[in-house]
Amino acid sequence: MLDWNGRAVPVARSKGGVKAVSHSYDNLIRTGISAWPPPEIVQKLYKSRQSRAFDGKELEIATSGLGYYCDLQSLHSEDAITWSVFGTIARSPQNILETWLRDLFRLIDLPDSHTDNAEIFLWRRIPHPDTLVPGGPEIDVGITTSNTVILAEAKWLSGIGAAQGKAKDKDQIQLRGEFLAKYGAGIFPDRPHKVVLGISLLPNAFKDITPKGVSLRTTSWQHLSTLPSHPLVDELTRYVEWKMLNSKMTRKSG
Repeated sequence: MLDWNGRAVPVARSKGGVKAVSHSYDNLIRTGISAWPPPEIVQKLYKSRQSRAFDGKELEIATSGLGYYCDLQSLHSEDAITWSVFGTIARSPQNILETWLRDLFRLIDLPDSHTDNAEIFLWRRIPHPDTLVPGGPEIDVGITTSNTVILAEAKWLSGIGAAQGKAKDKDQIQLRGEFLAKYGAGIFPDRPHKVVLGISLLPNAFKDITPKGVSLRTTSWQHLSTLPSHPLVDELTRYVEWKMLNSKMTRKSG
């Protein structure tokens, strides 16, 4: 199969019809990243239980790159597109990052959010909002500036995880909102704007049940990939279109 840049890459197909490249790196934008792989990607290169979805020749292809199958290989991977959009801009010079954040804040209607002292991080865990134990929810994307903190939940075709929390009665958006509502003032005392951001390919993927003092914003990968200030906007546009074309779009789970 040809990738978003027209390069031929080996592809396996699962028993359910989901496509996966033979090596995780073939599912990630790497343009401009000189030190490869970055630590964020290395931590995601774990062996997946989803290898059981492949058999025979397809399993051989799926395990030929790393010697095992990794979730980053799937064209349904939310982590792969999260890196390709946010990981690349996070490594851009500060002035480019802040210009892109101005576009992002306009897109998601945060007119009072500043972009100075901006930082983006991927896949960090926060203390659990119900118990404060370590190893709580994994934040797909975190964005902090001088007056704003954003915790983002990234989806592709999957739905929001429910049965979360100590009593299994909350969802992923609610947990992130509760963390900011309960502890945001103490942890981020100089950032009055506290936001949970939902990103998905599917419309209406998120329900606003964030607590008082926390805002929910939503957007799509299609909109994010075409923000003109991203230095890789042309490649990102091709990448998202490629993923959409090759994803099993009737599927509602990742």
